[in-house]
Amino acid sequence: MEWVKEFYNKQYELLTNNPMILTLRDDLVDKMEELIESKPEKILELGAGTGQFAVAAAKRGYEVTVIELAPKAIEKMRTLARDHNVEDTLHIYEGDFYETTIKETFDCICYWDGFGIGTDTDQTKLLQLIGIWLNEDGQALIDCYTPWYWANTAGIEMSFDEIMRLYDFDPYHCRMIDTWWSSRDESQAVTQSLRCYSPADLELLLKESTLFLDHSIPGGAMDYTTGEFNEEAPLHRAMSYTARLKKDKS
Repeated sequence: MEWVKEFYNKQYELLTNNPMILTLRDDLVDKMEELIESKPEKILELGAGTGQFAVAAAKRGYEVTVIELAPKAIEKMRTLARDHNVEDTLHIYEGDFYETTIKETFDCICYWDGFGIGTDTDQTKLLQLIGIWLNEDGQALIDCYTPWYWANTAGIEMSFDEIMRLYDFDPYHCRMIDTWWSSRDESQAVTQSLRCYSPADLELLLKESTLFLDHSIPGGAMDYTTGEFNEEAPLHRAMSYTARLKKDKS
């Protein structure tokens, strides 16, 4: 997974002047509060990016811990936390969550828009770690990309500001491939590759953890011919779904 740090650092560099990466994600906090059955006190976010969810959650009174790999993202996250006066309730671990040592446990663990980095073995290890970090009555919310949606996006290219983006799909390994570059310099293009999982695929991974899939909540779908986003797409058309995971107490 050598590409990971390079990709996300370059992504945040390309987005430096885009206000999108500093807009608080109160919508994700609303989603968490809607999906979690009992209100959490302590939240762990994996792959927190520039802190849009974490800072929004801290502003609502949650104690938030994050793990983020990309230094450029962490720099922006610290600035965002200072701007919103939540430095004291936002705890940042810089590094790879596969290697980060955390001794405490959490009521809620969130991984928005990023699950699928690495191999199935890597995802299995991560799910095992989530089981360790989660309180007995806690719940985890994990965004998973669907294979059926991303298989149909191969070849779609788009642009915003001076950023270019191209989608592809690896049907042999069931991976969404996403390449970013500046229109000024295509030679500096970077690519991420995320494994796509159906709910049934995810359940197979969960067999080696202490977790089980309690519920799958479909995400939306973008129609690239019209440019419209449908927030209520059914699972068989959705670009992703949020998996709600609980601890298996049997």
